[in-house]
Amino acid sequence: MMMIIGAVLAVGALFIGWASRRSDFVSRLFDVVAAVALFIFYVAAADAVIETIAHETVFMTEVHRVFENTIFLVSGAYLGPYTLARIAMLPAYLFGRK
Repeated sequence: MMMIIGAVLAVGALFIGWASRRSDFVSRLFDVVAAVALFIFYVAAADAVIETIAHETVFMTEVHRVFENTIFLVSGAYLGPYTLARIAMLPAYLFGRK
C-alpha cells in the first residue's frame, strides 16, 4: 500500500510541477487551492482539538476522530503533492535565475 501511495504522490507532484511550469495562471490556481486547502486542514484539526478539550476527553481515540473528517482528508491529500511539487521546483527556479 505504501508503494501505491508513494507512486500516486509522485505522479501528482509531477503533474502539478509540469502544469505550473507551462502556465502562470495554472500555477496561481494551484496556489489558491493550496491556500484554501491549508486553511480547511487547520480548521478541521483545530476543531478536533477544541472539541476534545471542551469535553475533557483527552483520549487518543478522541483526538484521532479528525481522520474521519472527509474535508480534512481531501485537503491533506492535495497538500501532499502540492508541497512536494513546490519543493522540487524550488532548485530549478533558483538556478534558473542565475
